[in-house]
Amino acid sequence: MTNQIANVGILVKDFSKVSEINAILHAYSDNILNRSGMPYREKNVRLIHVTMESSPAIVNELNQKLSALNGVSSQIMTFEL
Repeated sequence: MTNQIANVGILVKDFSKVSEINAILHAYSDNILNRSGMPYREKNVRLIHVTMESSPAIVNELNQKLSALNGVSSQIMTFEL
């Protein structure tokens, strides 16, 4: 299967999930090209942006694991190579 570039946006409302998010992202570190995060204090949330290159199956697997956490939501935007 062809690899793609994927941008994964993660919105964290429950800060107690941060260690779980980090563990999930660490498991995909071979595919991650860039990761950045920032607090959005005015809205009391945290935003994380991850850029990765991998197969669609791996991107979807990551998204499902993140979305399964209560207080965390994620969305994917992909680009075919």
